[in-house]
Amino acid sequence: MNLLKRISAVTACILICTAVTANASVKLYVNGYRVNKDILLESGTTYAPIRALSEALGANVEWDNETQTVFVNFTEEDMIAKVVENVSPSVVTIIGNYDGAGAANSYNNPTAHGSGVIYKSNGYIVTNAHVVEDIKNLTVVLTDGTILPAKLLYSDTDSDLAIVKVEKIGLQPITMADKSTVLPGKTAIAIGTPVSLSMRNSVTKGIVSGNGVSLTNSYYKLIQTDASINPGNSGGPLLNSKGELIGINSSKYASVGIDNMGFAIPVDTVQYVIEQFEKNGKILRPEIKVTFEESWEAKIGLPTKKGINVRTSDSSTLLKGDTVNSVNGIAVHSITDWNEAIKDTYTGNSLTVNITRNGVTSDIHIQ
Repeated sequence: MNLLKRISAVTACILICTAVTANASVKLYVNGYRVNKDILLESGTTYAPIRALSEALGANVEWDNETQTVFVNFTEEDMIAKVVENVSPSVVTIIGNYDGAGAANSYNNPTAHGSGVIYKSNGYIVTNAHVVEDIKNLTVVLTDGTILPAKLLYSDTDSDLAIVKVEKIGLQPITMADKSTVLPGKTAIAIGTPVSLSMRNSVTKGIVSGNGVSLTNSYYKLIQTDASINPGNSGGPLLNSKGELIGINSSKYASVGIDNMGFAIPVDTVQYVIEQFEKNGKILRPEIKVTFEESWEAKIGLPTKKGINVRTSDSSTLLKGDTVNSVNGIAVHSITDWNEAIKDTYTGNSLTVNITRNGVTSDIHIQ
């Protein structure tokens, strides 16, 4: 996009969205970041210094005094570099030691590291559960090199998310994206500490390859990306081109013939886990005492309208042989669908489950 057109679009948004009077203190934000220059509002029009506005978008601005001309140059590289500069203070490295000789001996290196994302300015950090599993002496390294002791507050292996706390205020929290904006083909930027601590806050770029992906070992649905994700990237952010968090990098396929197939936990799941932790101290999940079996289509990833079957049951309501068609009005065709439906609708009250039993379809209620 031509930068001048882009600036015009930003200015138009400011005109529409800013309802202030001529005497008010006008503030200008570009992609969520404050432009700390004098902004003028006159006769309903907002004026901002072109250099400040352009550089906030990641553009290079040059002034030719002889011709009295401003040159504004903008490329995708400029944009990515600006996003990384803006977001890096929200990305941390997490270090620790494997807890116990047995655990340490199962790895080649007794020291482990991963990545994390600051989501509250007073030291709350989200990362992967597997980053902090069986780890002691947790330590967080900020982007400026500050080293802080950390405490594990909560870890949930099903979602593979954990919350870590450091005692420091004034940190820069990440901005969360709207999950509806995460679409295949859009830019995806990964930041983290792969392989070596000397690579802190290194960057890879790709696209969102797929959304709502179910894997055999994933409890919830995932984002697929071709942005390179390597050991140590786990727990770090996957970002959009605005620098907003779209997911937490968690895993990859590593095999001969498979390239650049990484996965991230979507932002709505991240927000759900944080909310559940803050409200309940844990994730509320119903104890249904059954195991499910998927149709053969669901097992290999084909679309299907079939429900999931109850394979074993210690429940008095869901019986072996029942087929579950929906939960709280949400259709389920796989075990991941069931987990997602619980995530989206369960508040600790009863579940309304539509089942087919002996050829008869009906609703049952599970407390």
